[in-house]
Amino acid sequence: MKPYVLALPLILSYAGLKQKKSLERKEITLKDTGRRSFLFYPQGKDPKTLPGVYLQHGMSAMGIDDQRIIDLAENIANTGYSVILPELPEVKALKIEVQTISNIQNLMLEIYENKQLFNGSDLGYLSASFSAGMGIIAASRSNTRNKIKTSMLIGGYCNFFEAVPFVFSHYEVDPYAVYVILYNMLHRFEPTLAGELESVYLEAALDNGLKRFGGNAKSSMLLEKTSHRAKEFFEAVHNDRNFRISLAKRVLDTVPEKMPETLSPYYQLESLRGPVALLHGESDPVISKEESEKLARLFREKGILHVHRTSTALTHGDSLPLHSQIFGVPALLQTFGSFLHWLER
Repeated sequence: MKPYVLALPLILSYAGLKQKKSLERKEITLKDTGRRSFLFYPQGKDPKTLPGVYLQHGMSAMGIDDQRIIDLAENIANTGYSVILPELPEVKALKIEVQTISNIQNLMLEIYENKQLFNGSDLGYLSASFSAGMGIIAASRSNTRNKIKTSMLIGGYCNFFEAVPFVFSHYEVDPYAVYVILYNMLHRFEPTLAGELESVYLEAALDNGLKRFGGNAKSSMLLEKTSHRAKEFFEAVHNDRNFRISLAKRVLDTVPEKMPETLSPYYQLESLRGPVALLHGESDPVISKEESEKLARLFREKGILHVHRTSTALTHGDSLPLHSQIFGVPALLQTFGSFLHWLER
């Protein structure tokens, strides 16, 4: 079946134009890693007979309870797949850690070996944003590359050194990633301020993700209790673009040695057995669409089969109403369709 046709039920379901089938949704605990997980599959089907999709959530304080990731899991399962959605505590806690690559790698191994979750041979990896970049590194490792049949990255990144400055330069459009980075990194170059502002930036990220603004924002209440210098720093980040750009350099200058390289597919990608679908929002304000372009160039250099498309139908992994972004739909069909086609062939 052609990729466009294969992905059509998924896209129509996402758009609300196709009635969803009844699904089974089970909460399970993966035995080896101890990860809390959801398992989705069509009602009346046995997951042991279905191709599997390991779906990794991104940096959301809701973790696997985030309705956006649940919607994606349900729509993929509705198309005839078993979807395994595990939770990573550090990612849920908005922590940027090198260890996450190994954690994803261990989940790939455990899911592949658990023949109760899918048909035992056809397993794909799908994720967005920073989890997508870290996941493709994990999928390229020697003990996982033959277990992940195909991967799909939505709004992924190639080079941490270049992704960070873009995040700071697009603060006005979406400040979420700046809050997350400062929550993780501020103590490395402003240790005194970090004692006051780490909790503020954590709550600012949560306020953004949970859509709390104005007087209802917990970060505003915490900020009021900080020193004058801390308030000045916070306001400078908010109002001064040049100051933000300088902060991006300070972040990269003070993170642990080799950490940006370790987190970057550009430096860490070993070898992939399976092909990759790359999808990026045309106006993604968090990770530049050029990051997926760089991934596509890297795959070409390494001889890795891939498809790469940008779409106006999504921003940073969040879909927009398809009826208003109809010209972005072919890119969705091509990338999701290729991923599903490669998973089943």
